[in-house]
Amino acid sequence: MGKTPQKKVLNKNSILLVGLWNPDVKYSKTRHNIGADTLVKFLEKNGSSLKTHKSGMYRSAEISHNDTNLTLLTPMVSMNNSGDSLRAYLKNKNIDHENIVIIYDDIDLAFGRLRLKQGSSDGGHNGIKSIDKTINKDHYWKLKIGVGRPPSGVDPANYVLSKFNNEEREEVEFIIEDVIDVIKAFSENREVAIKQASERRIIDVI
Repeated sequence: MGKTPQKKVLNKNSILLVGLWNPDVKYSKTRHNIGADTLVKFLEKNGSSLKTHKSGMYRSAEISHNDTNLTLLTPMVSMNNSGDSLRAYLKNKNIDHENIVIIYDDIDLAFGRLRLKQGSSDGGHNGIKSIDKTINKDHYWKLKIGVGRPPSGVDPANYVLSKFNNEEREEVEFIIEDVIDVIKAFSENREVAIKQASERRIIDVI
């Protein structure tokens, strides 16, 4: 008789990175998708890519950085239901929620600002509201990417679902690179990562 397959579990040297987005192609490259776009870029730099789980609930990939296992995940449901994908992934997994980092856009941060913190409110972000129904908001980490406030008269919901303008687009590439550096730092020293995120320089975009 063959051995019973053992369930795959994440160990203490593992970090789960979740990039929020709307997977529908019509939302490609929008402000709301910068979390997932960051993880896709990170994987490209490592010669890897996301693969869709048989459930269809999420895409994921695994890489390593300095002896730390990193699992990168993007939900395959609407932003507002992101927690459902995370719940599907965590089922039968053994991972400390303090090793989970959710990466997402934040309109309350100036364009280009980064903030890494544990706990805090959802800030009106529907993806985070959904995540909070799955795991305790005081346990996991939030890596917020500032996309700035919408112009006067523009609905915030429409703003985050719009694409970056031409002037912003070039800077977005630098922002993503810096977020990747913060992720790497997080895998080594969380206090350093917090400081690195908070000190991220801002480029004025006209």
